[in-house]
Amino acid sequence: MLGARRIALALLAVCAPLALPTQVGATRASPKVSFAKAKDAALVPSTTSATITPLFTPDRLGAKSALTITVGYSSSVSGVPQPVRTSVLQLPAGLSLEIPSLRSCSPAQLLRRGVSGCPRQSEIGRGHALAEVLAGSLRLTESVGLWVFLGEPSDAGPTFEILARGYTPLDERMVFSGTVLSDHAPYGEELELTIPPIPTMPYEPDASIVALSLTIGASEHHRAHDVNTVVMPSSCPSAGFPFAAEFTYADGSSGSAVAAAPCPQTAQGAGPRRAKRRAPARAAERRTPAHASRTTSLDESGHLHLTSKHGFTLNEQGTATGTAAGTIYAHLTAVSTSRLTVEVNIYPRGGGSISGYGTGSYRKVDGAANFSGTMSINRGGGSYTNIHGSDLAFGGTIEESDDDAITVHVSGKVSD
Repeated sequence: MLGARRIALALLAVCAPLALPTQVGATRASPKVSFAKAKDAALVPSTTSATITPLFTPDRLGAKSALTITVGYSSSVSGVPQPVRTSVLQLPAGLSLEIPSLRSCSPAQLLRRGVSGCPRQSEIGRGHALAEVLAGSLRLTESVGLWVFLGEPSDAGPTFEILARGYTPLDERMVFSGTVLSDHAPYGEELELTIPPIPTMPYEPDASIVALSLTIGASEHHRAHDVNTVVMPSSCPSAGFPFAAEFTYADGSSGSAVAAAPCPQTAQGAGPRRAKRRAPARAAERRTPAHASRTTSLDESGHLHLTSKHGFTLNEQGTATGTAAGTIYAHLTAVSTSRLTVEVNIYPRGGGSISGYGTGSYRKVDGAANFSGTMSINRGGGSYTNIHGSDLAFGGTIEESDDDAITVHVSGKVSD
């Protein structure tokens, strides 16, 4: 099984949203730091492909916002992508990070006490990822949580610290540091990183990141007065806000990905658009909430197959259909002869993620085990960043065979 400390090394390949110029008041300069450039390497076509999906919440020119980057890797050969070795990730010009209260956190604090060891004002983002390795005929998976903090000042410029913590199956954590470089138009900043191999087990291949979602800054719905936020550019190119990434992989091949976040609806049309000055709001308008929570129905069905088994835990992967069709991962753990826990992660085809945790009961009947219980949706990414819900119903069947295939159904009301 993959060690969380080893898997966490690869997460640096997909944390480019941190490469934002820092604003403290109106005079803070952009950070400047150097890493080895992956994009200077010779490009060899790869069987591994990558996608990046950016999303601003809210998406108003010049607004304080949250930026979510969802990254996915896939292979046209083995099904498990090649491990990333170097990456260059570029962000649009004019994007910045506003820091109302300049507080920092050191690697020692994070290693000693985790998230609780750092000032709340130093956190600038969080997310989660999945890593895989193909060990023989089994595809093993590891879930990793991510937290990003402002680091201590250095001679090279401002820094950031990334805390990576594994949950399934190991409860371990590791900390990594990074900095940023200036870039050329149409980009403003770039993050360049080198990622070492991620060993798993003797004679088995290194682990690979297959999916990651990371949100930098706080959306209006979750914002306190002193929370760090992304500030959107005041103008938008006609083709949208440009994002780009270049990767080299363990087999020496290279690949790239480009994406554009669409201009806000009020800014769409030919030519660059600029933020408009708004007249002072009337008292009634100032009292209007910035984000109105919506309630909708979530109805998902999944058909999954076994990727690995550890003690009383089944790790499964498959296809989800319904409200958010895409890839689904499930971890089922028997905690007694009649009770179980389940963790579900859904990655919709349109980007983003939905994660939930539940408890329930199971009963063996004629070569299968039927299970049911209740679940809470406790986190999301991309267009599902604000999703939450409780008391959703889940149920399904585990086929007691060599592949322990399962079906699962989740339904209930969620809000965003």
